[in-house]
Amino acid sequence: MAVLDSVRCPADLRALDERELAPLAAELRERILTTAAHNGGHFASNLGAVELTVALHRVFDTPDERILFDVGHQAYAHKLLTGRADRFDTLRQMGGLSGFTNRDESPYDTVTAGHSGSSLSVAAGIAESERIRGTNRWSVAVVGDGSFTNGMIYEALNAVAGSDLRLCIVLNDNTMSISKNVGGLSRHLSLIRTSTRYFSFKLHAKRVFSKIPVIGGGLVRCARAVRDFIKRTTGAETFFEKLGLEYIGPVDGHDLPRLIHVFEEAKTKSTPVVVHCVTKKGLGYPDAEAHPERYHSVGPFDVERGIPDPNEVPPKPSFTRVVGETIAQLGERDPRTAAITAAMTDGCGLGAFAGRFPDRFFDVGIAEEHAVALAGGLALGGMRPVVVMYATFAQRVFDQMWHDVRLQGAGLTLALSHAGLVPGDGVTHQGIYDAALFSRIPGIEIWSPDTCDGVREALLRAHERGGLTVVRYPKGAEYGREGVNRCEWTVHETWKSAEFGDPKAERRAVLLTYGRLVGTAAEAAREADCPGCRITVVCLERIAPLPSPDPDGADGEEFRELVKTADRVLFIEEGIRSGGIAETLAAADWMRGKPVSIRAIEEDKAFVPHGTLEEIMQYTGLDMDSLRAWTEEAIGNEEL
Repeated sequence: MAVLDSVRCPADLRALDERELAPLAAELRERILTTAAHNGGHFASNLGAVELTVALHRVFDTPDERILFDVGHQAYAHKLLTGRADRFDTLRQMGGLSGFTNRDESPYDTVTAGHSGSSLSVAAGIAESERIRGTNRWSVAVVGDGSFTNGMIYEALNAVAGSDLRLCIVLNDNTMSISKNVGGLSRHLSLIRTSTRYFSFKLHAKRVFSKIPVIGGGLVRCARAVRDFIKRTTGAETFFEKLGLEYIGPVDGHDLPRLIHVFEEAKTKSTPVVVHCVTKKGLGYPDAEAHPERYHSVGPFDVERGIPDPNEVPPKPSFTRVVGETIAQLGERDPRTAAITAAMTDGCGLGAFAGRFPDRFFDVGIAEEHAVALAGGLALGGMRPVVVMYATFAQRVFDQMWHDVRLQGAGLTLALSHAGLVPGDGVTHQGIYDAALFSRIPGIEIWSPDTCDGVREALLRAHERGGLTVVRYPKGAEYGREGVNRCEWTVHETWKSAEFGDPKAERRAVLLTYGRLVGTAAEAAREADCPGCRITVVCLERIAPLPSPDPDGADGEEFRELVKTADRVLFIEEGIRSGGIAETLAAADWMRGKPVSIRAIEEDKAFVPHGTLEEIMQYTGLDMDSLRAWTEEAIGNEEL
């Protein structure tokens, strides 16, 4: 019987013979490989964290002693060891296991995670609660070196240094996040990695001294005092030790016996301790070891052949590709163009710009707030910055957008990838809040076109304008084009419209939407059974501010009259309803209280699960069949 079959919970792992741990790690790695190859998921990071996870559950008394995985996408081995091995084949499937830690799945998942940098602060809070209650339980935060570029980590380190918390900070140092790590800490960790001989010598000496009868303990304490004196006087202390934290490492993150011994040593400390583990992303799958950036987040792939080399595969048309090409073109035309991203150079399509204009390209690491404030400073210095990040991570930068950009009269373009619903990654990665959030900033323009060409034009227009602009676009390529391709659009400056139904009908409905849903909404309007009603579908390319008589002239006037004089006004939105663009329209003074039927993501559906795009469209009621039925009901209800 496989060792993994006998492990239903970490208590079973702690009962295993030491000789069974290495085979267990090999089985975990094989299970992660076969499942990720079939379902997709975060692959390289999980292969690199196998032994680390086994050692943590071996030493710490989980779930009473709690482990928090920063970001949470390196916890596949953790899931397999905590009672979910029999469901692991449902990973990232609708109704199956999440690709991240999730409190709804297991008591061993301390937090529902997905964003970087928060684990240490939360772990510190849990440790403080244990201190207040007088327990001896430890809390563990497993933080990748990429997350150490995030500012929250340093706020937490500063707060816990010098305390008596039972807090173990595991630095999982695999030398990269999604993109190559940047900054001073990355260079500092590189220097520390060269000191592995010193750590091995220290551990060996401690073992030898401890075995000497009577005086062994005194020799160990004396050696520690000498070590600490030498470090202080020679300036050889690590960054963590200078903060006042205990530090152990670096240690080979794939040497299970050594890891177990190190975590046991960490639990003897009376203050927070940093355990620095050096791991290798993709360990056990040669192609992932050689190209971890390709295997960070993968779709299904052939185990034998691996993922095709992106340089040998014709690039697929996608919004990300178009955005990258457009920003590179802007860089060529205008030397004021600068591009900024937060550890997502290739993921956001900025590789070409980075290669051609390295002096105007900034990858700031996982530090979205710094990225936007930096862009504000570049704008004040006369540059035209473009910041590119995922919509879900842009939730962090509202204050910088308001205080460090808009309040200063600066301008930038914030290009938001993965706007709207996002398949696969689940609740923490949905881009459904940004439109409601950023549309509150006075003077901002938000564009959310439905085509790649529209996104290109929006970026060019934003650059020319020089103000504060957001350009939103979904993950992948254009979607739901059937309805769009079967109608003729009347194009205006910031919106376009198409007619469906009987042109002589007395009743008239206006259905407004934007972004990826335009094609689906047009198809729903075409297929809706609404006799005696003509439906005008309006695609809003600019969603904030909405077209109005001032300052848009005739374009805004025509839009207002179209909406005001309609018998029914409907709005379909791939975003949160509360505070969204539809509610903004309904509250406009010129609407004078005219009711708007709104189809958006309601509060009870706001925590969107993982699944395919089609599945989560159905879950939120934004698929074509649901929209057709809703359109028929909204138009047919005479009380609206």
